[in-house]
Amino acid sequence: MTALLLFDAIDTVAVMADAILAWIVALALAATASLYTVVLAVAWAWRAIRRGYAAISRPHRGACGSRDTRTPPSPADARTAPSWARTDKEAA
Repeated sequence: MTALLLFDAIDTVAVMADAILAWIVALALAATASLYTVVLAVAWAWRAIRRGYAAISRPHRGACGSRDTRTPPSPADARTAPSWARTDKEAA
């Protein structure tokens, strides 16, 4: 009878330890998922704020994003043909 009580007490302690371990694992999983969700939400909000601020702070380019037509464009630089396209006379 005494041995049966001892084995029953040991079994109860083992079951309780398993239950406590299961609760710890479950709470750690829930905390990790919650933290991951919070980090994603903050990152998404931060990106939205940065994009909004960038859109507000850049100069307005007109109705359709057209270029500024108040000043004429500068002339293009004169360019020479690449070295492989030159004839022997031009190279010399």
